[in-house]
Amino acid sequence: MSDCQTLDDVRAQIDRIDAEIVALLAERTGYARQAGRLKPTTAEVRALARVEQVIARVRHLAAEHGAPPDLVERLYRTMIEGFTDMQLREKEGNTASR
Repeated sequence: MSDCQTLDDVRAQIDRIDAEIVALLAERTGYARQAGRLKPTTAEVRALARVEQVIARVRHLAAEHGAPPDLVERLYRTMIEGFTDMQLREKEGNTASR
């Protein structure tokens, strides 16, 4: 992390990080789509045990990196819910076209 001298410097760094985060989210979306295609049932799309495994892992990573684990958990739960919804919609669309 660089030591910013002005608010504009801070905002420029936040904008840079946001661009990286969005690129990584796009990459994660591709893998979530692949996972959805490989999951044969709705229960496997929801994968509650896997969700909790991911949450535990990212909470640990957050603590290691000095990020608030509760905030990271909230963000991940929201993201996972969105990816799950996407997978379910895509699975329903594939079922409807058969």
